[in-house]
This record gives sequence, C-alpha cells and structure tokens, in this order.
Amino acid sequence: MDNLNNKKENDGFIRINSTEGGDIVRDEVWLICTVIKWVLIAVVTGISVGLVAGGFLLALHWATAMAARLGTWHYLLLFPGLLVSYFLVRLLAPQSAGHGTEAVIDAIHNSKRTLIDVKAVPVKIVATIVTISSGGSVGIEGPCAQIGSGVSYVLGKIFNLDESDMKKIIVCGIAAGFCAVFGTPVTGAIFAVEVLFVGSMFYDMLFPSLISGIVGYFTAASIGAGHLPLYTVAIPQIGPWILVQSLAAGVFFGLVAIANIEGIHLVNKAFIRCGVEGWKRPVVGATLLLLIALIFGREFLGLGTDTIWGMVAGEKPLPFGFIVKIAAMGVTLAAGGCGGEITPTLFIGASAGLLFSYIFGLDPSFCGALGVCAVLAASTNTPVSGTLLAMELFGSQIAAFAGLACAVSYLVVGHRSLYPTQVLLSPKSRTFFIRRTERGEELVRRFNSISLPRIVKFYLEMMKRRLIDRR
Repeated sequence: MDNLNNKKENDGFIRINSTEGGDIVRDEVWLICTVIKWVLIAVVTGISVGLVAGGFLLALHWATAMAARLGTWHYLLLFPGLLVSYFLVRLLAPQSAGHGTEAVIDAIHNSKRTLIDVKAVPVKIVATIVTISSGGSVGIEGPCAQIGSGVSYVLGKIFNLDESDMKKIIVCGIAAGFCAVFGTPVTGAIFAVEVLFVGSMFYDMLFPSLISGIVGYFTAASIGAGHLPLYTVAIPQIGPWILVQSLAAGVFFGLVAIANIEGIHLVNKAFIRCGVEGWKRPVVGATLLLLIALIFGREFLGLGTDTIWGMVAGEKPLPFGFIVKIAAMGVTLAAGGCGGEITPTLFIGASAGLLFSYIFGLDPSFCGALGVCAVLAASTNTPVSGTLLAMELFGSQIAAFAGLACAVSYLVVGHRSLYPTQVLLSPKSRTFFIRRTERGEELVRRFNSISLPRIVKFYLEMMKRRLIDRR
C-alpha cells in the first residue's frame, strides 16, 4: 500500500486535490471572475458574429433567389461566377486562398502570434455568394468560420487580450459562425473546439465557446437567418443486431469519408497534371459542372440543402449520388470556387446512407441520418460533434447508434482530414506514434519495416495459441 502511495506521489501527474494549504475562497473568487469575464466577452462576440453571419446568409439567400429567376439558364452563370471568385480571392486576398475553415485553423496553429487577415473576410463573403448563387457545389460554413475569426480578432484587439485569450476569443467567434450556419447551437460550439486538434480537446475553451455559439445562433435567428431544423426519423429499438449494423455502417461511412477527402485532392491533382492553370481553371470547372448537371441532374449543383433533407426523408432516392457530389465539390474548389466542404459532406453522407440501407434492407431515413453525422465525423475528425449533430437534428433516441457509427468511422478514416492543418495530438491507434525529428513532429508506423503478410500471420498465430491455451 505504501509503494502504491509513493508511486501516485511521484508519477509526475497533478492530482485534483493536490493543492496544499490553498485558500478556497480566494480560488473561487478568481474562478468566478474568470466566468464573468468570459460570459461578457462571449456574449459580445456572439452578438457581433451572429449579426454579420446572419447578414451573409440573408444576402446569399437573396442572391440565390435572384439567380433562380433565370430558370435552368442560370447555371450559365457558372462561367462568370467562378471567374469572379477565382480572381477576386487571388487578387484581393492571396494570403487567404485556403478553403474557409482550413484557412482559419492554419492561422491559429501556424503563427507564433495569431494573425487573422480581416481584409479577407468581405472578399470571401462576396466570392462565396457568387460561387453558390451561380451553381457552385460548396458549403457556407467556411465563410462563416472566417467571419467569426475576423470579427472576434477585431474584438480581441479592442479588448487588448493577450495571446492565449486571443486564441480563445477566436474560437468563440468560429463557434458563433458555425452555430449560425448549422442551426444547432450545441454542435456548432463543440465543433469549433474539436476541429482544431485530432485526439484531444481543450476543455477550457468549451464554456466561452458554448456561450458565444448559443448567442450567435439566436442573434442570427432574430434577423431571420438562423433556424433549428428538426426531422422525423424512424429510429429502431436498441438491440444487439441493430448495434452490429450500426458498427458496420460506421466502417462503410469511414470508407466513404476517405473517398470524400481523397476525391477533392484527386480532382485538384488532375487539373494540375492536365495543365489547367490560371483563367483556364474556372472555365474548365464551369464546363465540367454543367456536364454533371446535364448527365446526373441539377441536384448536385448549388448548396443542395433541400436535397440533403429530401434524402433523409426518403423523398429523393440518390443512393450513388455521393460519388457525383464528391466530383462536383472537387471541381468547384479546384476551379477557384469559394466556400466550405461541410454542407457537401452532409449531402455525401445522406446519399451513402441510402446506399447502405438498400444493401442491408434497413430504413432509409435512419441510415441517411447516420450517414449525415458519421461521414461528417470521419471527414473532419470530430466524432463528438457528429454524435451531437445527430441528437440535435433527429432526437436523443439516435444517440447510441450515431455515437457508435461516428466513433467507428472516425477510426476507419485514419489520419487524414478535409482540413490538413489540423494538429494531431494523439494517434488513433498504438500502431502509430509521434516522433520528434529535426523537421518537426511526424507520425510513424511501429511496424513500418515489417510486411503486411507477416503482421497478419503474427496475429493469426497469436489467436491460434490463445484458443489452444483455453482448451
């Protein structure tokens, strides 16, 4: 017993009750002051970001409605739309040429002192409106993340915050932007914290992020931009077999997420290999998008939110639509279109869920709902946010199935992401470890020098020995 106590005292960890002789009243006063401070900062940030993000959503809705008046012909606006987006970003915001959320994550991680290009925010807003209203296949969460980061960065300068608090207020701004877009005040706030790192979350950011996100959501809703979508899904009774099917769904959605991530990079590489550069990118991209619409239908162009929830409701059977949507999103981004990847990812998840339901004879709405959350969780390495999204959209009864599918898909997708600038804090398996080198930290496979057949043979022999020992 004494050895155990000595080990606990000398293992290098700080225990919860390890403060000796501390002044409890003084500690609580400091904590309460911190709470009050961040409530005020988060509320101001949420209101400010909610107003700007809500204004962006209303402007996008107006522009899309105006373009829709042209009927089918409005897709010809893809040519001027992608050209405007391409040159607008590269001429006025060349340092922020990354796609939305990825650019914000990169700005937080890769600077000794957090620097947000505030001038890029209006550029990205205009470019996104032009891209989506003309028919580009991208999402709106990326620009709202940049709106949140830009507005909160300005507020941080006004409040004269230090570097640590500056990062925290920027996360608050991102949360408010996400909540305004998703219409899910909890998921958006958690997503803003979880998406920064793979394998860990900084819990000190959760409280201000939640306050800012909820305030941002209600602020956007107050001007007619926010909404909390609720959809009726036939959720089965929990049992062993349906849990096994949810696990299998997680594996399937993880593979779809790999196709989603790699598909975007593959399209961009194809543009480069074919020598499609400069002004040729938006022209070729617009041509390819028009061909996609002519061959597969107009559902794959534009934002596609109605199609997403139509698939979840079982009204739009597009079981192989996720393949086309991956191509459409990849072409739009490679062609210079501006926008995010999350809304198309929800489309991809809903479509993949339909295919899974047809293969295994399950309810399409249930599998579509699982696909929406699990493909998002895997593509962005955010299993907690994916589970919460399912609960906020489809009810708490789906929690067990969604949680299992999101956790499995998160593992299956491996160490890849829609956002390459995410920082890996903890590998997803003991098969990998992080090694420090002169070039920085890198992910290394423990059995890199051992062939795959030898590894399989080793594990089979080990299982065989254990079965013999049991007998």
